[in-house]
Amino acid sequence: MSAKAPNALLKSLLLRSIERRSPCGDGELVWREWGSGNISKRPLILLHGGFGSWNHWVRTIPALESEFRVLAVDLPGCGDSADPPKPYDAVSLVEILSSGLDLILPGEIAFNLISFSFGGVLSGLLAQAQSRRIRSLTLIGSPILGLTGSGPANELVEISRDLSIDKAIPLYRHNLQKLMIYNPDAVDDLALTIQINNMAKARLRSRGIARTSVLADSLRNLPCSLNCIFGDKDTTLDPHLAGIQAYVKEIHPDASFHVIPDAGHWVHFEAWEQVNLLLPEILNTN
Repeated sequence: MSAKAPNALLKSLLLRSIERRSPCGDGELVWREWGSGNISKRPLILLHGGFGSWNHWVRTIPALESEFRVLAVDLPGCGDSADPPKPYDAVSLVEILSSGLDLILPGEIAFNLISFSFGGVLSGLLAQAQSRRIRSLTLIGSPILGLTGSGPANELVEISRDLSIDKAIPLYRHNLQKLMIYNPDAVDDLALTIQINNMAKARLRSRGIARTSVLADSLRNLPCSLNCIFGDKDTTLDPHLAGIQAYVKEIHPDASFHVIPDAGHWVHFEAWEQVNLLLPEILNTN
């Protein structure tokens, strides 16, 4: 694996961003903003997945920053953000995010929210906390009915931080294929670099929260429109994609539900061209 080109890409994105901060426990929550040159642009908030950071959106941000004011946060205990106070749960994490959002995006400025995986688990509660101004919620690969305790997504191998990079790379590749990406050819140097960087910084233990019904319950009282995007080969779904779609249509008959063929959990990375065409269409109708 060569990390030179992936690191150059990530660095170029960071150099184009403006870093903002809000309180988080004894430290700060780190937000990064793109497309802020035109204040008339509609704000778009991005929440990444568990054990991730802003870079889960590496192939999404370039497609949206020309039309939207894109703000991607590192969730508490992830990336460059500080740890949340313990003990924590979905409610306390959302309190940190919502308070931070009020500082970063003050007043009554309306925004759209896109959330991936665990970020989506928090999004129903965040939408309720920001009910006065949220316009839409788009969930990507989020475990609406809770993470399952079995299946391929739970067949991950533990990787010691003392392991040499040469020995660790095949294990990271294994985990990416089990959990995140369906097509082995899509587990490229960029995906590996992002995964390695994120796992080195991840401290938030999110799976226990993701196994609860917090997202399913909070979506019942959603104060905005709902959109869903899933890869049809997403191994994290419980009980299955059809069951999730049936639940969404039951509680939100007008919700849009998009299934991308031959794509896994990290669908906006693996099938980025399709998702990048779809997102502006979704956002411009909400």
